[in-house]
Amino acid sequence: FLDQGILIKDLTRLRKRYLCSKLFLWDLVSLLPTDFLYFAFGIETPLVRINRLFRIPRLNEASDRMETRTSYPNTLRITKLMIYIFVLIHWNACLYFAMSNYIGFGDDPWVYPNITDPMFASMRTQYLYCFWFSALIFTTVGDTPVPVREEEFLFMIVAMLIAVLVFASIVGNVGNVIMSLRDRDNVFFPNHELVKAYLRSHHVSKELQQRINNWYQHLYINKKIMREYEILQQLPLHIRTDIAVSVHLPTLSKVTIFQSCEKSLLEELVLKLTPQVRGG
Repeated sequence: FLDQGILIKDLTRLRKRYLCSKLFLWDLVSLLPTDFLYFAFGIETPLVRINRLFRIPRLNEASDRMETRTSYPNTLRITKLMIYIFVLIHWNACLYFAMSNYIGFGDDPWVYPNITDPMFASMRTQYLYCFWFSALIFTTVGDTPVPVREEEFLFMIVAMLIAVLVFASIVGNVGNVIMSLRDRDNVFFPNHELVKAYLRSHHVSKELQQRINNWYQHLYINKKIMREYEILQQLPLHIRTDIAVSVHLPTLSKVTIFQSCEKSLLEELVLKLTPQVRGG
């Protein structure tokens, strides 16, 4: 953990901090050997391992850490969203199978078919059928059998309401990813659309417009950064110094008049320079 910006690695302090935190209690409960209850209730009762769900905060923490470390955070967000949707569909499929068992397999067209039928007896077929049924609901495709009993109507109502939230979450998250991509481009590159609108309104010649478009294309293809200071201004000064040295010192060292200079002088000099982009 960080203490005033310093990474603490001392095992004694780490142990003390962990044992006094709420995470320790959650981890302890989630690791209780409830699997031994299988001996009392049988292996057909997976609810005895429900305490494993107390590890969900750890999963969220790991996901957040991955998002800060990866170079492709938007891809990770979409992948994480799809995993969440898959888990919801899986849970809903399990509830559908449990309700079919409660009502009676094959008692009406809505529930799972009779498992005595060899076509629907295997566990793989049971899972695929229930997952397909649940996916129809959550993707708002519909085309599911019409409920008959009150319990079936209640199940469908709750599942459809959750499906609406899932669909809204998908649209919202994809929209956020697109907006973040636009924000990234706006930070790294000047606003090309405003410049094009200005050129059109002032009836600039096609030849000059093409030259300007080529310039922006050059910036984009070569990943030239026009607003470096704004990108890095949130970082501490010593980290900005290290970045500037890492990025610009190799280039500065190639200049003839600086090749005989000491490295400390070049490090001081590189902080005073302002990047300028020139077309090739």
